[in-house]
Amino acid sequence: MKRLILSVLALATLSTGCATAQLDTPSGFAAHDDDPTYDFRASDGEGVVLAVRTEKNNPQGDLDYWSAALDVQLRKAGYEAQSAHEVTSADGHGGKQLRYVIDVDGRELVFWLSVFVTKREVVLVEAGGDAEFFGDKVSDVDAAIASLRVG
Repeated sequence: MKRLILSVLALATLSTGCATAQLDTPSGFAAHDDDPTYDFRASDGEGVVLAVRTEKNNPQGDLDYWSAALDVQLRKAGYEAQSAHEVTSADGHGGKQLRYVIDVDGRELVFWLSVFVTKREVVLVEAGGDAEFFGDKVSDVDAAIASLRVG
């Protein structure tokens, strides 16, 4: 799963940003403080991962720009789009959630990317894991994403 998320992050053309976004750790997940790439990262015992990155909004773009740019990169990398819908952070910022699946070594993996944009920052909330285990965690992951405080 780490390989999956790292490959997505490598695709994003964002620059290093500030650590301001926060969300609540879901029940059954453990927070990891050992990865400076993320503002927040947690996983459960079955490999479902939830992570937050905050990047500079450079080039200066809005939610439509960043959602489209990241969607194109993910599709080029082999991710199959499943759905997209609006989401709202706990502190009222509107965002867009893109949902994908990808086959890795014969296993279907689920990947969700929620994008929030302010004038200065792009906040990315990534969630993913093996489809066999992710399905049972959907409500916990949704609740964690809804708890996001963009800052």
